[in-house]
Amino acid sequence: MRDGIILYADIYRPEVGVHPVLLLRTPYNKEDAQTMNYAHPSWYAQHGYVVIVQDVRGRWKSEGEFEPYRNEAWDGYDTIEWAAVLPDVIPKVGTYGFSYAGAAQWYAATARPPHLACMTPAMTGSDAYQGGVYRNGAFALACNQSWIMFLTQNTARRHGRPEWERELARGGSVIHGLYSTLPLQDMPLMNDEFAPFYQDWLQHPTRDEYWRALFIEERYDRIEVPVLHIGGWYDPFVDGTIRNYEGVRQQGASEEARENQYLRITPWYHMPWSPYVSELDFGIEASNRVNEWQLAWFDRWLKGDEHALQSWSKISYFEMGSNQWKHTQTWPPPQVELTKYYLHGDRANSINGDGRLSQDLPSDDPLLADTYIYDPLIPVPALGGRSGAVPDLTPMGPKLQLANEVRNDVLVYTTESLDRSVTVAGEVVARLYAATTAVNTDFVAKLMDVYPDGRAYNIAEGIVRTAYRRSLEHPEPVVPGEVVAYDISLGPTSIVFQKGHAIRLEITSSLFPTYDRNPNSMIPPGDVTISDLALATQTVYRYDAFPSHLLLPIVSVPSL
Repeated sequence: MRDGIILYADIYRPEVGVHPVLLLRTPYNKEDAQTMNYAHPSWYAQHGYVVIVQDVRGRWKSEGEFEPYRNEAWDGYDTIEWAAVLPDVIPKVGTYGFSYAGAAQWYAATARPPHLACMTPAMTGSDAYQGGVYRNGAFALACNQSWIMFLTQNTARRHGRPEWERELARGGSVIHGLYSTLPLQDMPLMNDEFAPFYQDWLQHPTRDEYWRALFIEERYDRIEVPVLHIGGWYDPFVDGTIRNYEGVRQQGASEEARENQYLRITPWYHMPWSPYVSELDFGIEASNRVNEWQLAWFDRWLKGDEHALQSWSKISYFEMGSNQWKHTQTWPPPQVELTKYYLHGDRANSINGDGRLSQDLPSDDPLLADTYIYDPLIPVPALGGRSGAVPDLTPMGPKLQLANEVRNDVLVYTTESLDRSVTVAGEVVARLYAATTAVNTDFVAKLMDVYPDGRAYNIAEGIVRTAYRRSLEHPEPVVPGEVVAYDISLGPTSIVFQKGHAIRLEITSSLFPTYDRNPNSMIPPGDVTISDLALATQTVYRYDAFPSHLLLPIVSVPSL
């Protein structure tokens, strides 16, 4: 690299000939090459590509110190330009990789390496803070801690500390118990020797200057190449994936970039990629075809095959429920109508209450409200969802929700059995008019698909930390008892709620361990101790002056 650090790579070549280059830069060991999801690099070599798989700085064989994301722009630039002048290569480079390896592509692209021709980032976001380490002020606990615990095993090995490597490996097997450790900054396996960046993350709980260098979405005007964006409805970064697509399409640095952004959204979670996502089988159409997509993509932009993408739409997304692929030129599809489903009932606490969801306007009775106690000592479990990155270590994918729905600190609102199917495609939002006895608390909204036999599976979820309701940069307390409007984004999704099913919205105040527990105070996440955890009384209003509702993007006619 330009500072003298050596990064090591493996190179896979076709037997003969001169070929363009594919580059994968990973922190997870170049010898693995992310083959949990991708074909082995030799497969791409057999299809006429020189494939380079590199350990990023400070990981495995490569020299230097690992600082997440901060060296990937110029290290990526230098690696791409080095690859382009290797013997027997065509000086065109395409990049691929998911998760961190997807983000590494973005940072490299913002540095504008002349020989970068295209990229295919998968399951990666647009902002290291919002939707990454934090979301709306809540610390992404499970994803952050499980990722660091996995990552630092190699760091301990590099430092010649086998006892810590063993301890970190053991920690992974008991991580569900460790998620409750407080304060977060004293987590023994997240020490300064192996993960100093963890302490940095906790010391920067707002979207401040520390994070600014890592904002991909503020650098779309530096992207000069075609991009195939790949995401999943249960991936934590799916909203960022869509923002990246839209951002480069509108702001890209070249006409070629702006006109050649393509988006594929699958039903998958972060990994592995399969029709079987947690407890649901999405059928043969949900099979992993990413290698086929990437091969066609690289054939177009690295080999000049103008027929490779001839049958592609700009956007292809998997419609859950019908378990079919849909194709459109815009997201959300043009036939979407935003439809309000209002909260009704006398007492919506738990599935045993009578909370209802309908398009009927609420009445003018100011006593219409639902109240529950949020106790951070006994948080509501996430039960699946959009955490990352390893199943069973973090809450991922669709799961049965009954264990939560019997709790009185979960408000449950359900439509009548549907007399026709309802198709949703786009961002789902819950508008809550709510009050709390705390100066800062959390509200969580979850969208469910309820089967005719009563089984309910989670579709999408969102959280808001009330102190961050106006700004991610400058949190401010709420006035206890004051009714405040909160727009909780549950992110994008696509699903057909089939005839005979029902649509359900659940409201609570924790999603643990996907996010840290709010102690119902303004104490920063890293400083919270067990003695700081306090109760809060939460009230959700649902009469005409404060008409809490679910906003669904309903497709009025089938998309193309």
